[in-house]
Amino acid sequence: MARRIVITGLGAVTPLGLNLETTWENLMKSKSGIDYISIFDASSFPVKIAAEVKGFEDAALDIPEELEPFAGRSTKFALSACKEAIQHAGLNLDTLDPTMFGISLGGNEETSKLSDFSNAYRDDNLLSSLQNRDLSYFSDSKDLAKIWAVRRCAHTTANILSILYNIQGPVSTSSTACASSAQAIGKAMRMIEYGDADIMITGGSDSIITEFSVAGFGLLGALSKNNDHPESASKPFDLKRDGFILGEGAGILIMEELEHAQARGANIIAEITGFGSSSNAYRITDSPPDGRGADQSMRSALEDAGISPEDINYINAHGTSTLVNDRSETQAIKKVFGDSAYGTPISSNKSMLGHLIASAGTIELIVSTMTIQKNLIPPTINYETPDPDCDLDYVPNEPRSYNVDAVLSNSFAFGGQNASLVVERYYDA
Repeated sequence: MARRIVITGLGAVTPLGLNLETTWENLMKSKSGIDYISIFDASSFPVKIAAEVKGFEDAALDIPEELEPFAGRSTKFALSACKEAIQHAGLNLDTLDPTMFGISLGGNEETSKLSDFSNAYRDDNLLSSLQNRDLSYFSDSKDLAKIWAVRRCAHTTANILSILYNIQGPVSTSSTACASSAQAIGKAMRMIEYGDADIMITGGSDSIITEFSVAGFGLLGALSKNNDHPESASKPFDLKRDGFILGEGAGILIMEELEHAQARGANIIAEITGFGSSSNAYRITDSPPDGRGADQSMRSALEDAGISPEDINYINAHGTSTLVNDRSETQAIKKVFGDSAYGTPISSNKSMLGHLIASAGTIELIVSTMTIQKNLIPPTINYETPDPDCDLDYVPNEPRSYNVDAVLSNSFAFGGQNASLVVERYYDA
């Protein structure tokens, strides 16, 4: 008999709130988390807006001194979200078998600030040591940390979590751009299904609102330049959309094998039943206009869940607010859902949260789970001018009361990696 997998804890740090409750409340208020960039001086940049996490304080995280140099902004978001998720799940870590406790996170290498690179290149001692292969300069751990500040490994966050919580089971990191955390959640499912773990910390974090990222995505023409009206700049599926908004944050889920959760008396929030993945095999920077790849990802997730498109009550779309992606995703949904596509509510959280890149998939699955809990669908805000090529029900501007038992959540990455997840209402059958 297949091992059933349930969600027992949720945690979030987003541009709309420093915890799950605040984030959800602001989503239901149709509030935008997009504003002018404050992390660096963007006054000379063509793109001056982003979705930043505001007011975040890391003092309460109690990071050990020896780990502090390796914990960047993205990692600290993850630590905060993880702390909330563990509390939400009611976990007593001392009672868990650490060898059957694992981590699967999505994340990118943390893109450093321009000043980190500039300062490194100006450090004559550093440059001389590197050129002469003299390691004496790095004898002090704080000096060694300078190197890590320039470029942190993608798996650092997962490693820090494993140390803090004594997690000795499978620990991995997926780095597949915008599909990273959805991919990580799928891997966590498989680890539990295969019996490699009974409980997993999964999700992802990202923080790349930096000079390099804003300049790079901006030069590719991927970012909105609607600087005069930040709160309305992200408009997925709207005819006047002109690009996505770079965001940051973290989301963490506690996932358990059903009997493990029941044995400890856990409150079961939902059941995760399906995961599908594919590659477009197309271009690095574009999605296929016909939705190829995205349709396969959705079909695979539905097949894995053992349900049909008609069983899905809501689709949490990737919905980036770019011209190509929104049309491509719409086409993919039509290919998979047929006529039922027109009767299935769809919305994009990115209209309010921006695009959280590696952490986007996990935040959107968390929102999907809350949608089942609350029977409320978050809206796609800033939807004003219909696009003839995007003619489905995008839940415009206001949340909608709706009976939701099953949700399909999509994450389609820059580069062509796709991941789709199915989460359903839990029934003790």
